[in-house]
Amino acid sequence: MRKNAALLFTILLSFLTQQVHADVAAIHADKLPQETAILAALDDVKELEPYSQSWTLKWHYPIAKDEVATRLGNDLGFLTIALKSHPDNSELLLLTGLVARYAYNLDVKGSYDIALNVLAQAQKLVPSDVRAQWFRATLTCQTMEPKAGANEFLSIEASHDWEKLPIAFWDDYMECASVTSMPAHILRAADHLEKMHAVDSGMRTFLANGARKRFDAFDLKREYDPKEVWMGTRIGSKDVELTSTSCGLQLRVHGDWSIKNIALDNGRCLAWFKTGLYQAVTQKLYPTVLVIVRQSNNNETLQDFVNQHNHKEYNYKPFTPARCPATSCIALAADQAGMYGENGNGRAHMVAFERDQPEFPGLIFEAPLELPKSSGGEQVQYYRPNQIQQRMPGKLYYLVLLDVAASIEEPAMKDFDFFLENLTVE
Repeated sequence: MRKNAALLFTILLSFLTQQVHADVAAIHADKLPQETAILAALDDVKELEPYSQSWTLKWHYPIAKDEVATRLGNDLGFLTIALKSHPDNSELLLLTGLVARYAYNLDVKGSYDIALNVLAQAQKLVPSDVRAQWFRATLTCQTMEPKAGANEFLSIEASHDWEKLPIAFWDDYMECASVTSMPAHILRAADHLEKMHAVDSGMRTFLANGARKRFDAFDLKREYDPKEVWMGTRIGSKDVELTSTSCGLQLRVHGDWSIKNIALDNGRCLAWFKTGLYQAVTQKLYPTVLVIVRQSNNNETLQDFVNQHNHKEYNYKPFTPARCPATSCIALAADQAGMYGENGNGRAHMVAFERDQPEFPGLIFEAPLELPKSSGGEQVQYYRPNQIQQRMPGKLYYLVLLDVAASIEEPAMKDFDFFLENLTVE
């Protein structure tokens, strides 16, 4: 049975439109036991699949819902009995798991547990066969635990060549990504399907168009409210992760660091932090870490960009940073005599690098989201996912700068190294 009657769905959830892809086509009939009851169940499921691939709020199909549920329940019963005679037939296990998933979408009692059990057996028998994991991921995505299903899809994707995965896999992947709010992943899957020359699908178009609408075009002249372009997530008990798709940037800071400024205006991203408060010679001082991101201008080079921030009063020399977040970096360190008086010279460490625009901006920052918790009751509840500000187009230049008094340079460099090691750019 469904785990919670007050199910929450995204505005794009796939059951709102009849699906056209066929997971049952992935079942190899010639590998099944050639028994009448098994083959009849397969034929029946092929007919009923369009009405049972997803749970449906309003039944609008030509066959009555009770009839579909009864027939699927009977098919599942026949297949479960057949497994007693053929417990090691992986194809039969896969078919039974798929039928159990469809029966689950019609609220057939016990179908969920049967699906998980037989798919686990199939995966154990043939670990290299992607179908058991794929069918389980789709099922899990249709429960109140879509995040777990999406993570399983991502695991499959990471371990297989995308062009070798079935078309129906990518259709299920797109629908799961829609439920878990991953629009860039939807667009990449749609691109894969186009390159695989998949037959046009209204569902695919619907999901891809919805994903594109999630991204608001970047406006070079606009000053953005930080809440529009930065999203904060607590990591463990001590750290905070800040992500900005607009800036092509994800960074991590300790919870006791304070924000001096965080902004996106006039085409420039800025994130400026005070790190730990450290005892210098005469007083406690804050080191600061500054990040600047902007588009490259015309024929400007990365060195030109660096020169704009390389103040003449500093004597900058190359140094080797703890990590370069890109393929290559320009890294410079400088010393300014007497800048902090008795607390020492001013020390600056600068790391600059560039990144071209990726094919699917925002992809590496996406992770499956849980459905919001139900407020109770029997009504289906909807939520509309937040808009995402699109990445600044074109090549971006990044600058990360540490400014600190010489007397507290050692602990400040540990903060700077931590910052670089946890910096993600696309």
